[in-house]
Amino acid sequence: MITKNMPKTAERAPIQRSGVPEISEETRPTATSDSLSDFSLVVSHRIGSLLSSIEGYTDLVLPSLNGKEDRDNAFRILEGLSRIAGILEDVKHYKESLTLVTEPRDIRALIDKTLILLADSESDRLSFDCDLPLSLEINVDQARIIQALLSVLRNAFEVTASSNMPVAFSIQAVQNQSAIVFKIQNPMPIAEKRIRNQLFNPFFTTKVSNLGLGLTMARRIFRAHGGDIQLTSNELEAVTEFSCTLPLK
Repeated sequence: MITKNMPKTAERAPIQRSGVPEISEETRPTATSDSLSDFSLVVSHRIGSLLSSIEGYTDLVLPSLNGKEDRDNAFRILEGLSRIAGILEDVKHYKESLTLVTEPRDIRALIDKTLILLADSESDRLSFDCDLPLSLEINVDQARIIQALLSVLRNAFEVTASSNMPVAFSIQAVQNQSAIVFKIQNPMPIAEKRIRNQLFNPFFTTKVSNLGLGLTMARRIFRAHGGDIQLTSNELEAVTEFSCTLPLK
């Protein structure tokens, strides 16, 4: 059991992206035009080409860097590029129909593939607990589920980055092993009702470096698998906890 006794921390004000209509509790974004889809594809392609160039030059420079600080900075550049690439993927897939290619996958192997994609700075802050049988399979689109879990995990890492706080990740079977639940928890509570109600809305974010699509896409992926993602901590708790559920049967 993950303890919930961390002190409450001040929240950041939400950020509404320029050009995106303000979202209220009663309304949802209506950015469904073909122009948004076309624009996202163009932006993703052009920025993706620039990212590839920067990544290539960084890889070329790395072998010539002898100092630990210089090499660490180069790896931070690569980590940043990876995050930007992830945002572009979210933009590109936001308007696409979600097609799943499912097959039986070992849960523990899937989690291993997810955790290995975390940056070293993220892995150092992660506590992990798995309460599952040694061999348990689930029928999923592995790449999509990994994408969704990374989105929720990185949301937790980003919101706690300035204070270098820990993030807890646990997995357990529930409801007589008819489902599994992934719980991702960080010690940054969300008390403001308006923020809590809009966390899964596209283009809504409280982080300056975030586009506001990660949680939207993650929930979309889990729901396409017959599961869901919910904010399961309440406004009085000293943590933020997301529960990601997938059916086993």
